[in-house]
Amino acid sequence: MSKQLDCPICGGSGYVLLEDGSARACECYKARTLLAARNAAGLPAALQQMTFDKFNLANYPGNQWPTAGGGKSYLDLAKAAFVKTKACCEAVVKGGCRRGILLQGNVGSGKTHLAAAAVNYLLEQHRDVYFLIASELFEELKKSFDGDEETKSKAWRLQQKVKRTETLIIDDLGSHNFSDWTRSVLFTILNYRMNEELTTIITTNMNGEQLRENLDNRLISRLIAQCEPCLLLANNDLRLQIPGGGGK
Repeated sequence: MSKQLDCPICGGSGYVLLEDGSARACECYKARTLLAARNAAGLPAALQQMTFDKFNLANYPGNQWPTAGGGKSYLDLAKAAFVKTKACCEAVVKGGCRRGILLQGNVGSGKTHLAAAAVNYLLEQHRDVYFLIASELFEELKKSFDGDEETKSKAWRLQQKVKRTETLIIDDLGSHNFSDWTRSVLFTILNYRMNEELTTIITTNMNGEQLRENLDNRLISRLIAQCEPCLLLANNDLRLQIPGGGGK
């Protein structure tokens, strides 16, 4: 028996008949549609339940101050990162966001949770958004070097998707080796998106000094022009906590 028949409300049809003879979409249909949208947006299954509502500020102590926090507590930084990321998404929905966010912080500080929450929020608002991990992007594009025509065509479509999607979210920039080629690819993407005024959200474990060491001046200029730096730090790796914490 088809799993679509499991829904006790619509019997798998996806629609519910109303007393006046009209029909409305069943909740199961909305759920299937959202799941399909999340998959199409590149969001891994493990991140599909991460929302702004589930970002737990209790994971960030308000009575501890990280050395790199500029005098702000862990909680102050987390609140600012949360507010700025959500405000960026709300501005996208209203059609007024032209500068995204560069979420910087240590491993396990919650950056990926906020990035995934941004994807889920925008999809629920029926916006065009695409999520990818930086290392996987470069790996897929590299396959086109010695690949057949189908592989090259797939890589070209991916690059066009990354350049043109309304909101692009790149997770874990720096989890790969930087080379002249990766810098060139990144520059092409960011330069196009800057000129077209498209929103970009990026997460990275690299601090400002490390970014300057690995990116040339042209890239740094595009990155800062497109993304407001926002620091998110944690005093321990939240991924090692009991499920339900702040995320990655």
